[in-house]
Amino acid sequence: GERKSLQPTAARLGLGGHDQLQHFIASPVWDDGPLWSVLAREADKLVGGPAAWLVINDTALPKEGEMSVGVAPQYCG
Repeated sequence: GERKSLQPTAARLGLGGHDQLQHFIASPVWDDGPLWSVLAREADKLVGGPAAWLVINDTALPKEGEMSVGVAPQYCG
């Protein structure tokens, strides 16, 4: 993949500077609970309803490089 710099990423996110993003990325541990809650709410808006299911098939995303885990035989369909 292409390397990204924090400054343009922070600008696209509307952050005042890249320090906040640097701190977030460099933090060894963070609580992902709030992220999953937001993700669930947004997915519910897209697929709708308490009886809906969202299935994500990541086999369509080919791995790159010799050091990537799971690069050997990979189904991409």
